[in-house]
Amino acid sequence: MDIGIHIGTRIRAFREARGLTQAQLAQLMRKNVETISNFERGRVITSIRTLDQLARILNVRIADFFLDTLPAPGELQTLSDSALKVVNGVKLLPEEDVELLAGIVGVMERRHK
Repeated sequence: MDIGIHIGTRIRAFREARGLTQAQLAQLMRKNVETISNFERGRVITSIRTLDQLARILNVRIADFFLDTLPAPGELQTLSDSALKVVNGVKLLPEEDVELLAGIVGVMERRHK
């Protein structure tokens, strides 16, 4: 299999396992949707820096993009759909909003103790 297509297939699988759309991933990476689409179709091979950024955002190792086997369905998705929305949404917020959200989570934790 062509390396570009192989890596692109892996990017798409990891993105979908994390519950992200191409538009959300593009926003997190500060790229446009067309670029993400080109990565996933193997039309453009990412630089190692971009692959590192993808790995951090998708919470995988760089090596995972090169392995021959894809994760089993649900293997990466250990959080509920609602929790994934929160986690993915936090990545899009400015730091002051993240701090506010952390305070809210602290209040909720204390309430349930």
